[in-house]
Amino acid sequence: RCYGNRKSMYPYSKGKKFVKPNVEERRAAVGLEDNNQFVEFLRTVCSDPKLDLFPPIKTPGPHDWLRNFPTKPEPFQTWQRKIRNHILPRIRTIYILPLGGEFTAGDKGGAKVDTSGKRFLHDLESYTGLFFPGMIVKLLKEVPLSKLRCHSRLHSVGAGVTREQLMIPGIFACMKDMLPKDAYCMLAVTMVDLYPDESYNFVFGRASLIDGIGVFSFARHHPYFFEKDKSISVTTLNELSPQEYQLVQWRAIKVLTHEIIHMFGLKHCVYFTCLMNGSNHAEESDSKLTFLCPVCLRKVQNAVKFDFIVRYEGLLKFFQERIISKDVRVDKFFQCVQWLEMAITIGK
Repeated sequence: RCYGNRKSMYPYSKGKKFVKPNVEERRAAVGLEDNNQFVEFLRTVCSDPKLDLFPPIKTPGPHDWLRNFPTKPEPFQTWQRKIRNHILPRIRTIYILPLGGEFTAGDKGGAKVDTSGKRFLHDLESYTGLFFPGMIVKLLKEVPLSKLRCHSRLHSVGAGVTREQLMIPGIFACMKDMLPKDAYCMLAVTMVDLYPDESYNFVFGRASLIDGIGVFSFARHHPYFFEKDKSISVTTLNELSPQEYQLVQWRAIKVLTHEIIHMFGLKHCVYFTCLMNGSNHAEESDSKLTFLCPVCLRKVQNAVKFDFIVRYEGLLKFFQERIISKDVRVDKFFQCVQWLEMAITIGK
């Protein structure tokens, strides 16, 4: 279960209450027994609250994920014993599968081709490679919705707005048939809203750890999603202001990397404000960190075996090249640049 909103949530949380881990529990969950530059970095950011790189997780509100879906903490040592975490040399490829027929659509007769979808996919591919250095990232040929064997429905999203939604089990059935032999995992992306079953209003995305597949939607990240008579097709990305486009892109890279990280056997994080926190609504998703907390970073580094400074420097360059304003109030990527610069300074 990942990223979503049930039609009736509260019965599932009756009698359960989330208890925030304390400082000692957070430090223990990281696993700081080793003595190297990476662990020293984690030890420093966990010990000095003034650094404020990784704030403790917030107490969940009534509609937040942890209030409705309490999650058991999973320290690094517990995660490390999972079989799925071990990556074989010949199975290191992350595949991204576009769904819908719009991302790469163009006039084959030579007319001007809309490049917004292609640019969007290229940035997702580039970012994923930088986020998981050492893994191979490949973009697959787009699959039209007409070729998917999945149910769909028209669903009211509020204020008189109705959107098409795709049912996830059918998408997963198609993806299993398409999964390449060298794939560590495959993530499908679409501009159509998603739902896993009739008990849900929607989900942002979902992953199947056993099958190594997942899917997520950009639909609710589009500024036009809740506007009546407004299209949220890929081609409308060209209509957005630079700030609006960047917001869609920032949300998309967060959801994509979140879903991929589930493939490494990570559950939702309950220790810090982290990319791997669960999300029950858009506001909660936006409030999450763009990056991994010390516990989750330790797990992913252990699986992929990257140099954490080189990784941070690669991500820094990605965001620097896409800054539109050096105002943290309006530029999400500038916020990321400032965070990464601080992390690199501490790490060195």
